[in-house]
Amino acid sequence: MISLKSLKMMVTNIKMMAIKNCNQMKHKLKLTMLILCISALSACKKEEVAGKGTAVVTAKEFSFNMAIKAITPDEAVNGDISSGTGIKQIYGYLVRSGKTDSLIYSGPQEAMNQTSFHFVIPTQNYASANLEKVAGIKLMIRDMDNGSSEGFVKVTSFSPPMPTLKNIPVKLLPDENGKIRITGTAASENGIKEIAIYDDYQGIDALVEKIDLPNREKTYELNYTYTYRKNASRVKVVITDLYGLSVSSVINMPLLSYNSFKGIEMMANGTTAIPSASSFFTGETGTAIGSCNVNGQEQKIDFVGYCTSTFVYTLYSPANTSTISKNFKCGSLIWEPNTADLKATKFRVLVPGTAAVDQVYAAYNANLITELSDAFFNGIPVPAGNTAKFDAIVANQSTAIFNLSSAYLIWIRVPKADGLTFTNQLLRVKEVNIAATAALSTIKFDILVSK
Repeated sequence: MISLKSLKMMVTNIKMMAIKNCNQMKHKLKLTMLILCISALSACKKEEVAGKGTAVVTAKEFSFNMAIKAITPDEAVNGDISSGTGIKQIYGYLVRSGKTDSLIYSGPQEAMNQTSFHFVIPTQNYASANLEKVAGIKLMIRDMDNGSSEGFVKVTSFSPPMPTLKNIPVKLLPDENGKIRITGTAASENGIKEIAIYDDYQGIDALVEKIDLPNREKTYELNYTYTYRKNASRVKVVITDLYGLSVSSVINMPLLSYNSFKGIEMMANGTTAIPSASSFFTGETGTAIGSCNVNGQEQKIDFVGYCTSTFVYTLYSPANTSTISKNFKCGSLIWEPNTADLKATKFRVLVPGTAAVDQVYAAYNANLITELSDAFFNGIPVPAGNTAKFDAIVANQSTAIFNLSSAYLIWIRVPKADGLTFTNQLLRVKEVNIAATAALSTIKFDILVSK
């Protein structure tokens, strides 16, 4: 049995041991904290040393063209890095106002350990970003001794003005020689590099002509003669400026709903000694046939040329030739048509002075007619005359009397075989020559014949 005295001694020993252990733990804790502080100080000192890199970045300033997404003055942002201890890592960050810097470049393996390195940052690495507020590219370089350096390449952005094409016609038609004169004004504040002309005769845009402008003019008055190529329905004009920006304008060449025949000559009725070779006009082929080959062709004749004994050259409706047919001779034979085969063609001389007629003259003279439906002649009474006569005196012009200087367009309406529908023709008188022998007189004209 333990005595009270022994028990007290045991308690005293336990207390002393506890105090000793506690002191040892405090000592160890202080030692641990001291080590941590020393480590922290060492770490702080190491970071401070790492911030003193030796790398230096040298680069020019660059501009980014927002329109064509290209960098200038070089094809890519580039520059040089020099490091006294050698390069370990390179990182490039795109810097934009109001946005977080974004990594766009990491130095290649060949930069490692180099004391000098020429860097190139491909434009494609950042071209898709919104560069409206770009400031530049920040380069972070770590040396082989873990020193860090920072460089900056200034990059600004700009949006060049687009070039322009003005006063290019929206629609043109080839003239009688297949030529189209294309005019307009090309302009660019950046300077014009070239103007290209295309057509679609192959079904796709094919280059016709390229006009190079080595002086990079800011304005250019286009005056180009295009030669029509079969099956072409449009011409495209493209202007390209110094930066590669381009705009285009299309000139439509509508497929015509009529045939055009130029320089047709018709003789009057002729004589026994000199039979006419061209008294009867056929719009289907745009040709005139004579007295010796008209028999059997009557159903094709659209109108007839004749000169009266009073020296008046007259265009006749075939159905209205019953009183003059005997005067068309081939030797001793006279023309004796079957009247049932003759067309009841009608004429109307277009006399200027009304809006509707003036529009027809304007369209004809500007070569802008694309179709000859009744709608084209809207506002003009349909032809009703059986004849159209020539009189050189302008004061005598009427819906039945034409001349060479004013009322020279004649609307001709030819019935089709069904007798219900019609073919429209527009005749432009060019010359009338009254011969000493009236029957040998001639007329020359151009004519549009609806298909």
